[in-house]
Amino acid sequence: MNLQLSMRHVSKSFEQLGIIATVFDDVSITFLQGSSYAIMGASGSGKSTAIHLLAGIDTPTTGDIFVGGVAIQSFSAQRTEQFFAKNISLVFQQAALFAELTVLENVMLKAILAGMVHQDSYQRAQQLLEEVGMADKAYAYPGMLSGGQQQRVAILRAIFVVPEFILVDEPTGNLDEFSAQQVIDLLLHYHKKYGMGLIVSTHSQKIAQLMEHKIIVEHKKLVMQ
Repeated sequence: MNLQLSMRHVSKSFEQLGIIATVFDDVSITFLQGSSYAIMGASGSGKSTAIHLLAGIDTPTTGDIFVGGVAIQSFSAQRTEQFFAKNISLVFQQAALFAELTVLENVMLKAILAGMVHQDSYQRAQQLLEEVGMADKAYAYPGMLSGGQQQRVAILRAIFVVPEFILVDEPTGNLDEFSAQQVIDLLLHYHKKYGMGLIVSTHSQKIAQLMEHKIIVEHKKLVMQ
């Protein structure tokens, strides 16, 4: 299935201290499963807001987010939760791992939350950790890992259920150059292996050049280059 993830006539505003700030104004854009995208723009331009809207953790002020031609807003709360648990995964700038869970448990978190933990889940989590050279960290806790290692675990957690899209918000912002390259290489590896859509917000031209499409946030729009 070649799923489409779209914004249609989306506007987004925030109110602070009685002042309304508009981040996006009547944005329409479509992302295709299997393709890779970099969303670029100045700090505070709305890159993260775009990712959060597409990931369903923020809602448009007006307009709709469509998945496969169906508006997310038409889903029930339960359907929305189930859909995003399976079909769209998000990786934050901070790894946001659960400190009280082991690395292995963090990787298989979506299976745990869905009540679908079985032997295959443990085996898949172990296999994924082996793929990224972290099998020896399976029973460690996140606080024992470096920033780059934590971000790799966050990526494994995101792709554990093989979503149609993986959305990534400034994944290398807090990492050194070597760790940043490892993270981007890993994202591209799984994007190609599983045919996922990959959408990355970034300020890095180097990362943007590795994606198939570049999108610029300018004048409250998302402009495909």
